[in-house]
Amino acid sequence: MARVYKKRNSHSNRGKGLEMYIDQAIERYRLLKVAVIERNEIPIGINKVDPKTNKITDAFFKDKATVDYSGPSRGQFLAFDAKETEDKRKFPLKNLHNHQYERLKEYMEQGGVCFLLVHFKEHHETYILKYWDLAVWWEEGAKSIPYQFFKDKCIKCGPGRNLPIDFLAALNV
Repeated sequence: MARVYKKRNSHSNRGKGLEMYIDQAIERYRLLKVAVIERNEIPIGINKVDPKTNKITDAFFKDKATVDYSGPSRGQFLAFDAKETEDKRKFPLKNLHNHQYERLKEYMEQGGVCFLLVHFKEHHETYILKYWDLAVWWEEGAKSIPYQFFKDKCIKCGPGRNLPIDFLAALNV
């Protein structure tokens, strides 16, 4: 009898492929001494740990998370969030939380280079959506940004420096 596999609806590993490429890039940038970008961890508090397995069994969020990555690159402060979508026609803005948008806005107001790194899984393409472009869609209350906007107006990230995604080269940073 053939096995039937069900698609899982879990969001726990959504975006992990993109984050792996970003982590490789930031490590390479550090080695090349062009940037010191850090992954910002989610602030959690631990209530209970299973003594047998040493695994966390009960935890809570201490505070809302900030953006995924931040740090300096050649005198400029970068702050960005990594997002991935399976939708080939648009990027749903529900993938970005209000507190993440607000943090990008705060960094931008202080002179930071702020953006979203958006990966369209169906197209195998990654784009840089700069904060000001995001702000237009966000402030208008749009539900999504069309894929065509990314193709026409955003910066496409390609390989470089022995990396699958060289976003600093795409930004000219």
